Amino acid sequence: MDSKACILVVDDEEAIRSALSTFLGRLGYEVHTAATGTAALGLVDQREPDLVLLDVVLDERDQSQMSGLEVCRRLRQRSRFIPIIMLTSYPEWQVESLGQGAIAFVTKPWDNNALANQIRATLGAVQHIRRETTDEDAASPHTLRVREDIQIDLDHFRVTRAGQQIDLTPIEFALLAFLARYPNRQWTREELLNHVWDYHWVGYERTVDRHVAALRRKLKLERDELIETVHGIGYRLVTG
Repeated sequence: MDSKACILVVDDEEAIRSALSTFLGRLGYEVHTAATGTAALGLVDQREPDLVLLDVVLDERDQSQMSGLEVCRRLRQRSRFIPIIMLTSYPEWQVESLGQGAIAFVTKPWDNNALANQIRATLGAVQHIRRETTDEDAASPHTLRVREDIQIDLDHFRVTRAGQQIDLTPIEFALLAFLARYPNRQWTREELLNHVWDYHWVGYERTVDRHVAALRRKLKLERDELIETVHGIGYRLVTG
């Protein structure tokens, strides 16, 4: 992952913008900030960021200003996908913000390590999918149908089942998309870590098991339905 990835921080509180700008700058990111939705969209027009950290509410006192959810909707209308992580003090906004197209959700006050990991995972997953898509033949579809009722939209990073959008983390999405590109091929856990997590894993391989379990739960799959466990080896996505 490019350590100079550009992140746009959108929050109406100057202290939060300053804290995030300092923290993310120390991590090696290029950081831009905006206090309003209008300013944020203007900055995006000048240069599309690699990721947006976006406050859900923004300034409620000024009715002429856009909410964070409206900014999210407008960013989703752009031709190029920009991953959005929503920030808020109100956990009850999680479902609605994810429903508007956010890729993840962070509650204030945030834990710096957790936020850094979420950003790295998001940027890594998006970069992986874009690279895989670019490397394919231009005529290849950017929507994968892995079953009659399950579709993977590689351009907008969305998975639907029976028309209903499924809330997946960036790594879950990247794992499902990778398996779907190579149906009926078996992969070891180490191979999946190297391909999807994009680096040689030296830790706990069972992290793959946890992500597969999450995919099965969110897609409402039985144990070996669609994503099959290959005992003693790893996993494969089965079709037919």
